[in-house]
Amino acid sequence: MSLRQIAVLLFAGALVYAPVAHGCVTREAWLFLDGWLALAAFVYGAGCVGEAKSPRIPLFPLGCMILLLVLGVTQTLNPKYFYDPVTHGMAPLHAYRPGFPGTLDQRTSLLALVHWGALGLAFLALLDLVRDRDARWFLQTVIATTAVALAIAGIAQKIQGAVIVPFTSKHSNTFFGTYVYHAHAAAFLNLGWPSALALAIRSWHGERLISRALWINGFLLVFVALFINISKFGHLAALPGLALALLLMRKRMFSGGGNASLLVRLVIAVIVLGALAALVLPLVGRSVGRWDDVMRFGFGGRPLLFKIALNIVRQYPLWGTGPGTFHLVFPYFSAEYRLEGRFTHAHQDYLQTLVEWGIPGGAIWLALIGGGFIKGLRDHWRRPEELSTGAALVAVAILGAHAMVDFPLQIGSLRLYAAVYLAILWRVRAVRSLPT
Repeated sequence: MSLRQIAVLLFAGALVYAPVAHGCVTREAWLFLDGWLALAAFVYGAGCVGEAKSPRIPLFPLGCMILLLVLGVTQTLNPKYFYDPVTHGMAPLHAYRPGFPGTLDQRTSLLALVHWGALGLAFLALLDLVRDRDARWFLQTVIATTAVALAIAGIAQKIQGAVIVPFTSKHSNTFFGTYVYHAHAAAFLNLGWPSALALAIRSWHGERLISRALWINGFLLVFVALFINISKFGHLAALPGLALALLLMRKRMFSGGGNASLLVRLVIAVIVLGALAALVLPLVGRSVGRWDDVMRFGFGGRPLLFKIALNIVRQYPLWGTGPGTFHLVFPYFSAEYRLEGRFTHAHQDYLQTLVEWGIPGGAIWLALIGGGFIKGLRDHWRRPEELSTGAALVAVAILGAHAMVDFPLQIGSLRLYAAVYLAILWRVRAVRSLPT
């Protein structure tokens, strides 16, 4: 086994570990994931050196990452305050250089850069590794399998009426699977089912009936789990996301087999969906109740949060407040509104990115992610039969929409899954690669 193959296995292990560790929302779990990703990237680099094989990394995303690294390091080296986590007070530092990129607290931004740095190294390695068809589909199989496992666990929890988060003694009414926060679970499921659907479609054209049955039912389980979970966005994005997936993958979905074969598939799908509906309908009452709350009370305080975040952007438009510092600056701008509780995120990743990285940094992030999405669309237009690209487009599109009303990109596990899909969209294609 080559070092590059070992690196792929390490990345696969990280894809399993990240959601199991409650999404890597705690500092300890996230730092462990950072070390895991850094090790996988190091093994990949050693493999390139040992095999004397130059990595194929597109220049545009590489350039964006270098610019973000320079901006983040410059901010971190120019702290404006010292934050005391015990008193939650901030003392000004006289060495701050006005006019240059800076941060509100060096320690906070340094930790954020560790997270982003480890993910950046992994992303660079994945850009090259996913060029290999087998490696790409292996990683997507791991994504789909993990999503199916979490969906089964979440459905079982709802049937049993579980109130204790797995692997902890913490009581909660909003957890699903291994995720403590239901919205994070919904984002994870929305990152998992596109790969499961791609594998199901791929299995239709094979001769392995067991594989076909497993992946079709696996996709249905993950998709249905979105409605059992109480996240409102999970419900809202499910059907439009599926419509987009069917549009992008229609060439492979309806190719071959004739109308009779298609009719048989549709009949089987209706039967399976009916069986699943009979199983899960008793469990969706609370999810429906969440929408009743929306009709009566609206979407909570999100509009006010967005207003406050925009005020912060107006105050720090050029260089932002520094990576990871939203929770430090927010109390100073929200004091007049007397909000209850402590807000660590803006519940809108685009605004939080502008707050922390400034408008230039936000533009670079948009170029990195949006550029990959546009390239993926262009590649898919040229080769619409390629399922891996279609699945990545659907996953990134849903995650991008979710980021408008929540903070999925502030969670370690969701960042990792997004990075895998983005690498698939940015990858350099082989000239005569087979459709996948």
